[in-house]
Amino acid sequence: MSPPEPPSSGAWWAEESEAHHRLPAAKGAGSRRAFGQTWWGRAWIDALELRAALDPGRLSRGRSYARRGAVAQLQVASGLVMASVQGSRPIPYTVTVRIPTFGPDEWTRVLDAVGAQIGRVAALLDGELPPEVVSDVATAGLELLPGPGEIRPACSCPDWGEPCKHAAAVCYLVADLLDADPFTALRLRGRSRKDVLEALRARRTTSGPDESGSALPPTPPDADTVLARLAYAEPPRPRPDPPVPPLPPSHPGHPVTPPYDPPPESGIDPDALSELATAAARRAWRLATMDVANPTSTALDGKAPDSTAGTDTADGP
Repeated sequence: MSPPEPPSSGAWWAEESEAHHRLPAAKGAGSRRAFGQTWWGRAWIDALELRAALDPGRLSRGRSYARRGAVAQLQVASGLVMASVQGSRPIPYTVTVRIPTFGPDEWTRVLDAVGAQIGRVAALLDGELPPEVVSDVATAGLELLPGPGEIRPACSCPDWGEPCKHAAAVCYLVADLLDADPFTALRLRGRSRKDVLEALRARRTTSGPDESGSALPPTPPDADTVLARLAYAEPPRPRPDPPVPPLPPSHPGHPVTPPYDPPPESGIDPDALSELATAAARRAWRLATMDVANPTSTALDGKAPDSTAGTDTADGP
């Protein structure tokens, strides 16, 4: 008697269908929603789709599973995603997705990139992953966002595909988690949001560990440094008068004559240009010497500006 042949993908699908267990249909506005709304969430989806390039049909079924609510108990741990996915059988399948984590030396390089500018930490707290962080981490020889070869899904279903539709559904929902909180990318690489923030805070307040591994005391401020709380606690002091701006000259200046005439094809008349510049200089001088309280007089000679003050014609030096 010959041994039974291993079931094909169609055979196990028929076996599941025999259980007559129907999943809820995806309905409403979210029935066709996209995954990966941020650039880093999209990068995760791209890595998933590149991994499944040989069999993209399972991805479409995985999207349907994710949209219809078949994934439950989704959890993200250090380098690991776990979830329960309701398939066509009554008993849900167990899905795990593993991501390689960084070691201590590698995390030092990641923290160097994140902590290079305080604005990067603020962006992460505000739900944004600055591209400069990913770029600097890549320059240090690491990839913060996993590539196709680093996403390692596994499922308890009998499907031999990688990823199967159940694992694909979980991966699509991981993109939602990345969209909502970029710290998820750091969590997948081995450190939680709390761990990252505490490490960055320790870098700002200490000079680093000494040979025994204990933290050194904060560097004392310079002698000329004034703490803000002490400055605000001091009583108000009389402030010095602001410097008096210099008075304008006693007569308008003369525009500098260009060292060469404009080219003939420009259509610019050098004499007319000189007249316009002279008129502008006289008007600027009048405005600078005018008494604000009495606009009809000047501060220097007490004479009212002549009738040419509002024109753009030159009236001599």
